Amino acid sequence: MKTFATFWVLAVLLVAAPSRAAGGPPPPAVKTLMDHMARGARDSKVGDWVTYRMDGGGARVHYWRIAVVGQEKDRYERDAVWLEVEFGTHPAMRSPLGQMKMLVALGEEHPTRHAITRLIASAGYGKPQEYSREALEQALSEEKQRNTGDEDEPRPAPKASRPVPVVRSGKEARLMTHAGTVSAVPVEVVLHSTVLKRIWMSREIPVIQLAKVEIPGIGQAMEVAEYGVDAKSRIRMPLPNEPQIRLEYAEQKFANLPWAQVEDAEESP
Repeated sequence: MKTFATFWVLAVLLVAAPSRAAGGPPPPAVKTLMDHMARGARDSKVGDWVTYRMDGGGARVHYWRIAVVGQEKDRYERDAVWLEVEFGTHPAMRSPLGQMKMLVALGEEHPTRHAITRLIASAGYGKPQEYSREALEQALSEEKQRNTGDEDEPRPAPKASRPVPVVRSGKEARLMTHAGTVSAVPVEVVLHSTVLKRIWMSREIPVIQLAKVEIPGIGQAMEVAEYGVDAKSRIRMPLPNEPQIRLEYAEQKFANLPWAQVEDAEESP
């Protein structure tokens, strides 16, 4: 289910609050971001939306749109929000290549209950279909295991000579983006003297507070293109009598989604 890895990450970012590990203060980069957000950050509200322009180099330009379009209790009576994610080649999402709508719980992570309790997805001109509860639980469990690793498998011993990237942050500054100029904090991941990744976070950007990401080594970037507070639902909810994505078909249902092909291309040598 690598197809949906990007969406799971987005869903976590949308509801996660900055936190620090027990037993010590947060690293300097994390503290800088926390201080930045504390001066005006707010929880995502219904209507918040943001569109990102993804530049893969050359003519490879795509857009992501993330919107908070509703709020209700999930099956566990937790406060939750409906998030819509669209992917396409046009900033207004005309004829989107793919769409997803998910109900995501707010608040602390539960050790046995996933944050996402409903998921509707479609590709191209296909009708939106909802994952059955069993298929969704399986997909989320597999993704969690993939991200955390199998504790029963022995881990290779770390190499003493292997260099470790350093995370460093700068001071808040004005950043020019496709959506205008915003206040943002830069964070860089550096190996020796090479910047592997550069990220700007801004409390002015709704939903995930991400203003810009650059990966200089491969010439790729993602930057906020538009944002606002007037989002309406654009993904139709399936009718109760429409077929769901069952467990036995979940693995193959969206194997050829456009964003999966983009991921595969980026991972190819």
